[in-house]
Amino acid sequence: MNDKNIKVDKMRYQKNNISYRLVLLGMALSVYTLFATITPKAVVPTLSTAIEILLNIILLLMTFLAAEKCRSYDKKWGIYLFIISGIHALRMFYEPLKLYRLGQLTSGQYTIIVDIIIATIALYVVAGVITIQKHNALKAHLKEIGE
Repeated sequence: MNDKNIKVDKMRYQKNNISYRLVLLGMALSVYTLFATITPKAVVPTLSTAIEILLNIILLLMTFLAAEKCRSYDKKWGIYLFIISGIHALRMFYEPLKLYRLGQLTSGQYTIIVDIIIATIALYVVAGVITIQKHNALKAHLKEIGE
């Protein structure tokens, strides 16, 4: 067995911790953007604020499940991270933009929120790509050794 095969063989017994940690970091950033969106003193809560909170709770639950599944090299959940990233991309144009247009968020606050949402998306996409690559490498290795 060469060094690459040994590394891939180790994956059978080790968790995909890099993807897991990237997703958890993205979740922390997501929570930060939620609070940065809804807590400024100028923000007047409306039904859309409640929807934003509910959407974030659902996304956090789904994202935590994705983190756990990606930890065990589940390709399907690596792909689901791309979908979750897309939903986060749409979030930028919902509540934060509405609050900015109403003058309840400053341009600085809005820019920070958007930048952090973009960072969250990037973390999820990288974690998804890593999970898919590792899944494919492990699957190919298992096929090669006949398991």
